[in-house]
Amino acid sequence: MPEPYYSFNRYLRERFGQRVPKIAIDAGFPCPNKDGTISTQGCIFCDTYGSGPITNMDKSLSIREQIQQAVAGREKQKFIAYYQAHSNTCAPVSVLRQRYNIIFQFKEVVGLFIGTRPDTINDDVYPLLEELHKKTYLTVELGLQSIHSKSLDFLTRNHNYHQFLETFHKLKERGIDVLVHLIVGIPGETEAEMLQSVHQMNRLKPAGVKFHMLHILKNTGLYNLYREKPFSLLKEDEYIRLIITLLEHLDPGIVVHRLTGDRDQRIFHAPLWAQQKNAVINRIRMRMLELNTRQGAKLNHTS
Repeated sequence: MPEPYYSFNRYLRERFGQRVPKIAIDAGFPCPNKDGTISTQGCIFCDTYGSGPITNMDKSLSIREQIQQAVAGREKQKFIAYYQAHSNTCAPVSVLRQRYNIIFQFKEVVGLFIGTRPDTINDDVYPLLEELHKKTYLTVELGLQSIHSKSLDFLTRNHNYHQFLETFHKLKERGIDVLVHLIVGIPGETEAEMLQSVHQMNRLKPAGVKFHMLHILKNTGLYNLYREKPFSLLKEDEYIRLIITLLEHLDPGIVVHRLTGDRDQRIFHAPLWAQQKNAVINRIRMRMLELNTRQGAKLNHTS
């Protein structure tokens, strides 16, 4: 099926000539929005595992063991190590260097993705990231979620858009790819405001974006709020329409790494349709083809 948007899979095949799966890793880092450095509350949507893998629930596997387990018997395959759980720049440089450099023990690993917050990269970390950038395919994933203060407040992010911009520009000045996370369906955020976030991405030109459907996971602040004061969640048709609109206004040179998010059913609560990730993605593609539209189709004169 042809893709009417610039998918991450397409980008990887262009760069590496093959599919390159990610290895989701819990590298043992904390989150300052949970450990008391900034707050103990955490983001309202964040689960116990810090959005990382839940297969290493007992935390007994080292980074090296997690990679070994993923690549075993697949020596001809290339992989990207994705340091996913919590905030993966939240440690002294010596600790970061030791944990990042583990990937170089594996010839199968051709890239490193580092998930973090925009307010947790100290100035002395940037030279290390620049060094890694020269050695491997490096991407820093920044959880922005929205450019709007009211939305960041609702999500209890405890950072602002200005902090994101400072970090983004410091990374981009060093030639480091930045991937930005955006949440679609934040209560109180209008379609026009979502488009404003996309228009800002067009201005900044990150290497990629991830769109996440606002979904509710068990044992989170959002779960407690939803149970106490239920609020409307996007229906599947509404989400598909919104995503298509956002894609139509997104610069076609920006790689789309994700069109919706999913999570293990053991901790997932609502909306149930969002658990059918592949089906939702296929419906987005099919609808775009039916409409004869594509990424960037409505970009002119809007950004």
